[in-house]
Amino acid sequence: MKLRAGEGVIEVDDRLVPLLAQRCSWSHLQPSGQSAGPRLELTVCPVSPEALARGSPLDAQRPGWGSIEVEAERVVAHIPPDPFAAEAALRAAVLVSVLRQGGVLLHAAAVAFSGKALVIVGPSGAGKSTLARSAVAAGGALLSDETVALLPSGLVHGSPFRSDPDLVPACEAARLARLVWVVKGPAESVSPVDAPEAVRLLLQQAYRPLPGTVSLPELTARAVVQTGRVGLHRFTCRKSPDAGTFARDFVSGA
Repeated sequence: MKLRAGEGVIEVDDRLVPLLAQRCSWSHLQPSGQSAGPRLELTVCPVSPEALARGSPLDAQRPGWGSIEVEAERVVAHIPPDPFAAEAALRAAVLVSVLRQGGVLLHAAAVAFSGKALVIVGPSGAGKSTLARSAVAAGGALLSDETVALLPSGLVHGSPFRSDPDLVPACEAARLARLVWVVKGPAESVSPVDAPEAVRLLLQQAYRPLPGTVSLPELTARAVVQTGRVGLHRFTCRKSPDAGTFARDFVSGA
């Protein structure tokens, strides 16, 4: 199976596909032609003590998920036949691809209105998926409620990952229009965040590079570029359909 990752393509080991199908949605990311971006191959191998010692853990809190190795144009996942481990392996491959494209991969939600993307960042439980759901109800197209990529081109690319099973990504990419840090509150409002704080907040939600990809200073430089495009706004909202309408109007004004 081939899967778009930003402007690149990942060729996924067929043995992973049934496991990934339990966790991911990728029909909108199936490439229809050749891509000019980097190509990666995601392959799967059994877990072994040697592989665990040699590779990077997929999740430090879950050693049973196995490890990952990056070898030139190949990402090798040493994992058990588990859908969560398979999802983590695919996410690692997407991270490698996006970093090689000069981008930043974020734990974030994104919704597009007429080709203009609203990227929603914030800590777990802040309301990213809730706001994304309201924005979709207000006419937006979901890129992902879980993981999105910001590329140097100014495009926001979706991913096959989702936090809520019923929030199925449907949009491949859109141009970055608004970047917001979501906060729960009694009414909808937006306020700008100063540049240093914007970079710090964005980095909080950026996936950390795997060894041998890019350095943390380079990742910080990329965050500076992305926040410099449209700034970062603190977006206060309720758990209400009105939040989606407010988000749509905020994006339309960009």
